[in-house]
Amino acid sequence: MLRNAVAAVRSVRWASVATVVGAGLLALVALVAALRGRPWAWLPFVLCAGVAVREVRYLQRALRRPAGFDEPDRRSTPR
Repeated sequence: MLRNAVAAVRSVRWASVATVVGAGLLALVALVAALRGRPWAWLPFVLCAGVAVREVRYLQRALRRPAGFDEPDRRSTPR
């Protein structure tokens, strides 16, 4: 049980998790500033939110198993 937990913690891409958390926090700060009447804050909000969403999608793709499109077609082999 403990061995599985350690393996799970080691397999996490911590740099990506830190990127998502950091970009999310910065996006939240920029959103608050934008909603308080600072129009310049919309640009950092959009950029940080975009980075966070992109990194989350990267992490989701990394968890998926390969679809197998690059494998040869088995139907074409003679029996």
